[in-house]
Amino acid sequence: MKKWILLVLLSLSMFVVVIDTTIMNVSISALVADLNTTVVGIQSAISLYALVMAAFMLIGSTLADRFGKRLTFLTGMVIFGVGTFTASLSQTLGMLIIGWSILEGLGSALMVPNLQNLLRDRYSGKDLAFAYGIISAVSAVGAALGPIMGGYLTTFHSWRWAFRLEVLVVIAVLVLSRYIPGDRPENPPRFDVLGALLSIFGFSTVVLSILMAQPYGVWLAKQPLVIGSLEIAPFGLSVVPFMFGGGVLMLMLLLLWERHLETHNQAGLFKPSLFQVPGLLSGFAVRFSHMGLMASFFFIVPLLLQLTFEFTAMQTGLSLLPLSISILIFAIAGARLSGRFRAKRIIQVGYILAVVGLLQLLATVQLDTTPGQIANGIVFGIGSGLIASQILNLILSTVDEADTTAPAGLNSTFEQLGNSVGVALVGALMLSTLLVGLQRNITNDSEIPANLKPDIIAGLESRVQLVSDTQLQQALEQTTLSPEISDRLDLAYRTERMRAFRGGLVLLIFIALLGLVLTPGLPDLKLG
Repeated sequence: MKKWILLVLLSLSMFVVVIDTTIMNVSISALVADLNTTVVGIQSAISLYALVMAAFMLIGSTLADRFGKRLTFLTGMVIFGVGTFTASLSQTLGMLIIGWSILEGLGSALMVPNLQNLLRDRYSGKDLAFAYGIISAVSAVGAALGPIMGGYLTTFHSWRWAFRLEVLVVIAVLVLSRYIPGDRPENPPRFDVLGALLSIFGFSTVVLSILMAQPYGVWLAKQPLVIGSLEIAPFGLSVVPFMFGGGVLMLMLLLLWERHLETHNQAGLFKPSLFQVPGLLSGFAVRFSHMGLMASFFFIVPLLLQLTFEFTAMQTGLSLLPLSISILIFAIAGARLSGRFRAKRIIQVGYILAVVGLLQLLATVQLDTTPGQIANGIVFGIGSGLIASQILNLILSTVDEADTTAPAGLNSTFEQLGNSVGVALVGALMLSTLLVGLQRNITNDSEIPANLKPDIIAGLESRVQLVSDTQLQQALEQTTLSPEISDRLDLAYRTERMRAFRGGLVLLIFIALLGLVLTPGLPDLKLG
C-alpha cells in the first residue's frame, strides 16, 4: 500500500483543483444573490481564477527546479488551502476574488505541474501508465461530480460548504505529506525573473482586455478608464485594443527572451525550441480550444437554466448529469480505443460529435422552449470525453519521457489560458448581444413613446445585465414606467436574452470547428 499512497495524495490534490471550478458553475445565481453582485462579476471571478493559473503555471514548474518539487507542491497546497478558506468566508465579490481567483489560482499553479513531475519521479513503466490513468479518471470524475455536489450543497446547505470540504482535503494531504519524496536540488539554476514578469503581465493583460471589452468598448470608448483622477480614453478610443496589443507585445518579448536564454544555455521558464517539435504546437492549440470549449459550455448552460427557467443549483446539477456521465464514460472508454485507432482520429471524431451536440442544443434553445425540450448534452459529452481521453497523452508522447517537464508546464498554461479566454469571450459576446438587441428592439417598438426611448436606451448602456425573469420584474417595478411599457420591455428583454444565449452557443460551435481545423497538425500516433 505504501507504494500507492503518493498516488492517492496526488489524486486528491487533482480532484480539488478540477472540482473547484465545476462545483461553482451551478451556483452562479446563488453567488450573485449572496454577494450582491452580477453575473458579469462572477464571470470575471471564474476567468481570473484560470488567468492566475495560466500566468503562474510556468513559474510553478520552474520553481521546482530551484526549490524542489515537494516543497513547491506543498507550498501551493498551503496557499490553495488559505484561499479556499478565505473564499468560504466571502461576504463580497472582492473577497471571493482574493480567496478563489487569486490565492487558489496561485496555489493550483504551483501544484498542477509538479503533480505530474512527482508522478514521473515515483513511478515508471506500467506503474506510471496506471498512475496517469488514475489521475485522468479522477479529473473526469471531478468534472462529472462537480455540478451535482455544487447543486446539492448550494440548494440544501450553502455554496460555502464546497470550499470548506476542500479545506478538509488540503489538511488530509498536508498531514500525509511525509509520503511525498523530497528532492532538494543541489545546484539550483538561477530563477528567470524577467521571464516571470513578462509571463504574468502578458497573459494577464490579454485576458483582462477581453473582460473589459463590454464596459469600455471594443474600439470606441463607451467610458474612459478612471485611475484616481486620471481618465484614460486616448483619442476617444477604448483602452481595450491598447491593452490587448500591449499584452501580445509582452508575450512576444517573453518568447524572444526565452530564446535568448536558450541560445546562451541559461535556464528560463521554457525552451522555445520545443515549439519546433513536430505536432507539439498543434497539440497545445487543440488543447487550448478544447479547454475553452468546455469552460464556456459549463458557463453558458447553467446560466441558461438558472436565468431562463430559474432552476435551483440542485436542478441545474441534475440537468447536467447526463452530460457529466457521458464525459466520464467516454474519457475512460476513449483510452481503451487508443490501441486500435490513432489518437488524432479519435480526437477528430470527438470534435465532430461536439459540433453535432452543440447544433442539437442550439436548435432547441428558443424563447418558447420548456426545460424538458432542451437537449441533454449527451452527444456533446461523448465528443468531449473522447477528446479528453487522448489529447494530454498525445502531447506528452511527442517528446522523450525524460523531457516532459517543460511540455507539461506549457500544456497546463495553454489549458488554463483556454479556460480564461473562453469564459471571458463568451460572457462579453452574450452581454454585447443582449445590449445591441435591446437597443434595436426598443428603437423599432412603435408601442413605446418616442420621447421615452432615448432615456431608456441611455440607461441600458450602464445598467443592462443578464438577470432572471424575477429579477427583471423587480427592477421594472422600481421604475416610473407604465405597466404597458414595462410589459413591452419585459418581452423585449426575454427575447434578446435568449438570442444572447444562442449567440454564445454559436461562439462555442466556432471554437469546436476551430479545434477540428487544428487537428491535422497533430502527431499521427497510435497510443498503445
